[in-house]
Amino acid sequence: MAIDGSESSSHALDTAIELASLLGAQLTALAVEGPLPAYAATLGEVDEVKREKDRFFGGLCADATKRARDAGIDLDVRLRPGYAAELIARYAVEVRADLIVVGHKGHFARTHLLGSTADRVANHARAPVLIVR
Repeated sequence: MAIDGSESSSHALDTAIELASLLGAQLTALAVEGPLPAYAATLGEVDEVKREKDRFFGGLCADATKRARDAGIDLDVRLRPGYAAELIARYAVEVRADLIVVGHKGHFARTHLLGSTADRVANHARAPVLIVR
């Protein structure tokens, strides 16, 4: 399952935890860290962005782990750099996932019925994709 800290991702995590519990399945959460800014006024700005991203993703991964543990699920959390849709689909092949669970919209999908990441994963993944509202 993919996590990004959005409300939709949170609902998807709850659904994935419930499914894993009901089926006795192994659950992996993948957080995708996008690239640092291509330019900045100072090197210090790049360092600050990196520190903010580290704090955000550290908290995101810790929260997902705790929520799963509270439900009796051992969650394997992975943080990888890249572009979300491409990485989610590729990672699912790498780990031979039986199902990919994603939220219907991330942080930036405001005007479409379905976020671009969820749409791209659904169109390109080899495994079945569950899109959670």
